[in-house]
Amino acid sequence: MKKVALTAFFLFPLFLFSQTDQVFEQYLEQRRILMAADSALYFDAKVRLSPAEVQLNQLMQIEQRQLLDHYRQTHFFPPARDFYQSKQHIEGTKIFTVLRQMPKGGILHLHQLAMGDAQWVVDKAIATPEMHVFWAESNDTYVKGQLCAYSAGKAPKGFQPTGALNARDDSFSDQLYKLITFDEDIDRDSVDIWYEFEAIFQRIYRFVTYRPIFPEYLNRGLDVLVEDGIQHVELRMPFRNRMYDLEHPTGGLPVEEFAQILERAVDRQRQKDLAFTLKVIHTDLRFKSNAVIWEDIQEAVSMKKRYPDWLKGYDLVAEEDNGEATLFHAKTFLRLDSLEKERKVELPLYLHDGESDWASVANLYDAILLGTRRIGHGFNLFRFPNLIELVKRNNVCIEVNPLSNQILGYLRDLRIHPASTYLRRGVDCIISSDDPLIFDYEGLTYDFWSVYMAWELDLAALKQLCRNSLEHAALSEEEKTEALAAWEAKWMQFVEQTIANW
Repeated sequence: MKKVALTAFFLFPLFLFSQTDQVFEQYLEQRRILMAADSALYFDAKVRLSPAEVQLNQLMQIEQRQLLDHYRQTHFFPPARDFYQSKQHIEGTKIFTVLRQMPKGGILHLHQLAMGDAQWVVDKAIATPEMHVFWAESNDTYVKGQLCAYSAGKAPKGFQPTGALNARDDSFSDQLYKLITFDEDIDRDSVDIWYEFEAIFQRIYRFVTYRPIFPEYLNRGLDVLVEDGIQHVELRMPFRNRMYDLEHPTGGLPVEEFAQILERAVDRQRQKDLAFTLKVIHTDLRFKSNAVIWEDIQEAVSMKKRYPDWLKGYDLVAEEDNGEATLFHAKTFLRLDSLEKERKVELPLYLHDGESDWASVANLYDAILLGTRRIGHGFNLFRFPNLIELVKRNNVCIEVNPLSNQILGYLRDLRIHPASTYLRRGVDCIISSDDPLIFDYEGLTYDFWSVYMAWELDLAALKQLCRNSLEHAALSEEEKTEALAAWEAKWMQFVEQTIANW
């Protein structure tokens, strides 16, 4: 009796459990359907990995998971902390080593004034006898650390020869380095950061544009990129000869010389990588008047007609929250259509917009309406749901600069960077570095590491991000086909070698 009663006692709960289990299975099925529907929207949904890629992906994700578990246990997640507190740790991870070797395709958002290697700039400034530095308190005209070449006895008050200063003060090199780069002391407020950001551009402008230095500076910057697995480079810079020398202190040198320097720089890189390409997106400053920008656009159209293989588009740069709205220049941009027809040349727009935390900054509406091919930053696109759909429909690519956004104070934690949502909604993005010289790092690996960890990406996502950088490059269809073929070969070699060396 006791045994029968005991059995009967458990029959009812087991029956209930069976029903609950069935309901839970149905629940899990609905959950899988929802997740599959989301996955089908991802930007990399069509990527199919080869067996070798699957193997590498598994190895990388084991390493990624171990790191994530470690960060959870230690309550220290590098992409959510100050970059300068984490940089050395990042460099010591296996994921960084792997991504350093990864062929990254193209870098599509890079300012020529802030590419390359900050230590090289300091060393070259000290080694150039005619290079001077303003080594007094900043004033309305000059900032401390501002570099410029002068003939002996011609430098304004406050400027001293860099070599002589270095000979007298062992700490001069380190001081100058700190003046042209950010570090962990940088203020977190993006407005204040921009003041210092612009001061650094002022410090290095006349160094970079000094005629004897510019070709070497360009070569060094491209060396850094090629060593980091980049085969296509697009520089944001004015396509005119801004160079000066001691005989021409205000510039005015022929633009042909500028084009020749670019050509020689590319030829030099092609000795290392036959697939290497370089293009220029002409830029001016968004806070200038309509009249000045219209003159600049006309000059850019003329230069595009003269140098169609070099000059590929037009952009306005500078701090978005503190400059003119894109709408302010919309009438000027709308005149471009008739100018293109008149001159029989096309000058596409690649507009910097959406680099703002403010909901009231609606420049992205104008960028889309004006037909931009890509959007530089697009950080606050998440605020405009209709624009997200238009971006997808018009195949507009977002140039994402994760570490730039973090360092300049737009957000602290890269896990909540809006671009992670863009990718999941099927928006094409590329990863870029913006101004790495000032941010005190080289190449693109740090940015890729940060998003790989923060957004918990896999190899398929990395592969599509790299492909996007060539598919959305300012290249002809023939050039894109060649670039992608060269990249595919490098990618498969990377996969095989990484597995072999794991």
